[in-house]
Amino acid sequence: MRNILFQIHWLIGITAGTVLIVVGLTGAILSFEPELSRAMNPTVMGVTPQGNVLPPDGLIQRIEAAMPEKRIASLTLASDPEVSARVVFAPEPPAKRGESRFVNPYTGELLRIPAGENFFRTVIQLHRYLASGDIGKHIVGASTLAVVYLALSGLYLRWPANALDWRAWMALRWSLKGRNFWWELHSVLGTWVLVVYLLAALTGLYWSYDWYRDAMFAVTGAPKPAQQAGGGADKAGSGPSMTDAEAAHDLSRAWNGFRSHIGHFETATIRMPSKAGKPVQITYLDRDPPHSRATNRIVIDPATGNAVEHERYADKPNGSKVMSSMYALHTGRFFGMPGVVILAIASLTMAISGISGWLLYLDRRRKKARRQERVLARA
Repeated sequence: MRNILFQIHWLIGITAGTVLIVVGLTGAILSFEPELSRAMNPTVMGVTPQGNVLPPDGLIQRIEAAMPEKRIASLTLASDPEVSARVVFAPEPPAKRGESRFVNPYTGELLRIPAGENFFRTVIQLHRYLASGDIGKHIVGASTLAVVYLALSGLYLRWPANALDWRAWMALRWSLKGRNFWWELHSVLGTWVLVVYLLAALTGLYWSYDWYRDAMFAVTGAPKPAQQAGGGADKAGSGPSMTDAEAAHDLSRAWNGFRSHIGHFETATIRMPSKAGKPVQITYLDRDPPHSRATNRIVIDPATGNAVEHERYADKPNGSKVMSSMYALHTGRFFGMPGVVILAIASLTMAISGISGWLLYLDRRRKKARRQERVLARA
């Protein structure tokens, strides 16, 4: 059985492992994408305070005047006076996502496209589907499944005789040379980040397979997004634009209603209703949220400013919290900056594990070839 597990381990390792080298390196880069983007674009993602920020309806009017050919899907505002607003336009077929731009919240000016945006978009495409569409998505999905097997089978295959001695598991002997060093590096690194590998793989599969995602919702008991109560807001980005005075007035009253219900917030995203009179949906983060995906959702009746619905992250059952935090768990941000650093290091070690696995495989092939040559020479 051990030999069978080993043969499967190296076979999967030299196939899926090659893909995982790409996934690991791109994942390490993406771990710090928000911080890198802010550092590269201080005057785009940040602004100098200039008095009072414009109200949402005023911002929208100025954005639409600058981009009359586009339809606004959502607008994100920050409570921090030095943080830019952000607008997302409705997608134009065949695109699935609309263009996103940063906006000066004091003037309504559309700011330049952030430096590095195309680079990070390419890295994301490589990480998720090898920049190869559905085929790449399936390859990455299968390779992610392979991580689970590689991690668990690797743990079994390297189980030491003195399992109660932590040094047998965690100590790396730098004095080793050649194949012995690569074997120890491969096995010890895998042990160091075993739990992180499993977390990254089991959360990453959420985006790879519908059956897996459905099973997670079933296990956690969390409602699927389409099943959530939506008694108020209708689909954003459809229908007539919000440029007429009646619609602008509704948006202003909805925002005032939101501010009266929510004293403090970090960011708030307003989804544009289809027409005047429709409830307005706003998702927001509390001040100092647990993580960047710990969003709350409120639906405001613009006629009265009253909340039609209010769903808070803190009040969700644990299963719903897990499902709504899937991205934060996958990137490590669920655990704060220490979690991000650990996930980034684990992503890099995934590439090292793939390379060391290939070196071990090639060394084994060379030794096998030399043995065959000696057998032939004796014959």
